[in-house]
Amino acid sequence: MRLVNVIHLSEWERQHACSSEQALELVRQALLDRQPIDGLNELRMGLLIDIDSEVLDQIERGEWRLVRPEADYADWTMPDRTFDPRVMELMHNPPVQPTRSPKVFRLVDSVTGEPLAQCHYIATVEGDPASRRTDGEGIAHLFMSAEVQHISMKVIGV
Repeated sequence: MRLVNVIHLSEWERQHACSSEQALELVRQALLDRQPIDGLNELRMGLLIDIDSEVLDQIERGEWRLVRPEADYADWTMPDRTFDPRVMELMHNPPVQPTRSPKVFRLVDSVTGEPLAQCHYIATVEGDPASRRTDGEGIAHLFMSAEVQHISMKVIGV
């Protein structure tokens, strides 16, 4: 809530202002509890004697009004850039994202035919090597674009 001089009130703020009785009670309690109130310093600067009873007298006479927080909600404006047509166009028609399709290989021992579970290997895709490990079933998962033509795998430690 905030205190506003009656000559500075907008029509919207007038609709959301507390009655004099409500304002007196709320401001009196805030002064007793030493709670801050927006606009109180401005009210005090215009007083001849800066005491709480003079503050309450200004509110009781209706020269200062206590405006509820709801008065500020309608004054919020969205920045223009939020609705930038280029951004909105990208949101409605996002660019095509590159896809990667999984390639699945099962690595097995050439003598026993057993899967090489948790086995380290180096996968070289289009000349780029990467160290990897098979899963518990000896499966090697490689994610790459569909255009890849050269893949090689070198098993380590077997």
